[in-house]
Amino acid sequence: MRSRFVILISLFFLYGNFFAINKDSLIKIINNTNAPDTTRFSAYYELGWEMIYTSSDSTYLLAKKAFVIARASKLKIHQTKVLNLMGAYFQIKADYLQAIDYYQKSLKIGEEINNVDAVLVANGNIGALYLLLGQHKKGLEYQMKSLALAEKSGKKQKLGSIYNNLCLAYFNFGELQKSVEFGLKSLENYKEFSDKNGICSATGNLGNAYTGLKEYDKALENFMTCYTLAKEISNTYEQSRAALDIGYIYIEEKKYQEAIRFFTEAQKLASDNEDEVNTRDSHLGLYKSYKAMGDNKKSLECYEKYNELNAAINKEEKEEAVNRKEMEFEFNKRTVRDSIKNAEERKVQDVLLEANKAQIEKDKILKIVLTVGLILVIGFGILIFNRFRITRKQKIIIELKNKQTEEQKEIIENKNKEILDSINYAKRIQYTLLAHAEFLRENLPEHFVLFRPKDIVSGDYYWAVKKDHLFYLACCDSTGHGVPGAFMSLLNIGFLSEAINEKNILDPDKVFNYVRDRLINSISKEEQKDGFDGILMCFNKKTNRVTYVGANSEPVFVSNGGLVELPCDKMPVGKGELEKSFSLHEINVKPGDSIYLFTDGYADQFGGPKGKKFKYKQLEELLLNCHTLSVDEQKEKIDTAFLSWKGDLEQIDDVCVIGIKF
Repeated sequence: MRSRFVILISLFFLYGNFFAINKDSLIKIINNTNAPDTTRFSAYYELGWEMIYTSSDSTYLLAKKAFVIARASKLKIHQTKVLNLMGAYFQIKADYLQAIDYYQKSLKIGEEINNVDAVLVANGNIGALYLLLGQHKKGLEYQMKSLALAEKSGKKQKLGSIYNNLCLAYFNFGELQKSVEFGLKSLENYKEFSDKNGICSATGNLGNAYTGLKEYDKALENFMTCYTLAKEISNTYEQSRAALDIGYIYIEEKKYQEAIRFFTEAQKLASDNEDEVNTRDSHLGLYKSYKAMGDNKKSLECYEKYNELNAAINKEEKEEAVNRKEMEFEFNKRTVRDSIKNAEERKVQDVLLEANKAQIEKDKILKIVLTVGLILVIGFGILIFNRFRITRKQKIIIELKNKQTEEQKEIIENKNKEILDSINYAKRIQYTLLAHAEFLRENLPEHFVLFRPKDIVSGDYYWAVKKDHLFYLACCDSTGHGVPGAFMSLLNIGFLSEAINEKNILDPDKVFNYVRDRLINSISKEEQKDGFDGILMCFNKKTNRVTYVGANSEPVFVSNGGLVELPCDKMPVGKGELEKSFSLHEINVKPGDSIYLFTDGYADQFGGPKGKKFKYKQLEELLLNCHTLSVDEQKEKIDTAFLSWKGDLEQIDDVCVIGIKF
């Protein structure tokens, strides 16, 4: 999490300042219209760097004005500097493709005029950005070019930043000893030149490397140095990050009160800076600290704040998507460069950039849902398993000793409460991924959903997504129910979303084929037959065409007072006896027709006067008898019939029934 700021610090100090003048003096120079152009250029440039962390949009405006002067004066070395500053601006804005574009332009001009400083800086900055994008080998290649130039040309003052980025590169490679080696070289160089910003950055990187080596004393020492120095030079961003790092070290040492103190300070600093990433990480640290102390109320509050921010930014997924699109961008840029003029090339690059941005936004939603959902539920699953194991152990002790004391009862009750709290929280996660009522109403004005999980969480799920003019609705039954079923439902929802949103698979039968392959490759390598039965319907809003695919589950169609069971494939979405391609079916609907989707939980429920199953035939008769009612009245009648049939008997499975009226 420290890497972004480390790289930007390196950009500043690789290029160096024109002169040390305070902000007010620079503004006076800019306002002095009689000042020489070179002096005004320097003022714009220096003030741009001065404001890059506190008011980055102002930096961009200042850089543009500086570039106008540099281009008019035909001083290409000045142009390389401004292009570098513009690249740094776009990097802060997380617009990495624009940043690389400006860095490459700076490199090209630097090579044209054979200026060692410009080439050295451009290589270092491009390498640093590749590190940020996760392209560690490529990043290391550029950093080594920069290092070789610095050593050959005797640019000793620039070595600190290069060593610092190499420290980061080897940290990302997992070569922690090398990371420490370059971190110490960087720190030594920064100290030699009394570079406080550099020292701050280097100690932060060293703290990360020592943390990876589990040398927490050394890590804490470096983070404390970084924190103290950042406070001294009013670098609130680095101060916030250092406070976060210190907080996590204190969690490792179980010093939770100290951790909370630093996380709270980090949160305030990040919030003041409108830094959503550090604000999010601060809430996560507070959540872990309060959780460890048993303060469930505060831990839940912090976790909800973390989750809200994380859903909006999820930086890691965004970087992965940008990295992928950047490769496509570079390929296209090289293709058009030989066939069009430089003036036209900029236009093509802008078009490619806008297309990449749009795709990145689409990909981000899937990554957030799949990654965050699975991680959280797996975490809750581990917690639940541990709690059940502890509870079982306590019960065995009680049975052996045949002595149930009040203290032992309280322990068991508390453990059971923790289990229940965890499952309830898992329910909240699952329900956020189900189709929201408002979303369904917008796309299916007349419908109802009857959803009755057997336990707190469910293996049954109903899910919907809209892709342009196509609206998809799924009603499915995952393997198992309760916590195992909930695991499967989240995984299945993730793969359905991946097929439609990311892979752009639009036919329902092909969606099921794709999800089946993903399930088999992911969880069926040991011959487990986990997956789901269900129906995926597609409503074409332009043509009013309704298509569907069914896996061991057929829709029921009511038209002209008659009921028809529509066909389906007798195989699951997952490992099964058959693995042929799923079939696509079409339904011709007209006003007054109804379609019903349901899982097996309703028909399989035991009850009635003889304690037998409700069965599908009786369910179909019920649907036929009530299909002329309003959808709300249908739902009430179907729900009442189920509860009356079940009576005092236990519900044996999850229940999901969906009705759609045309």
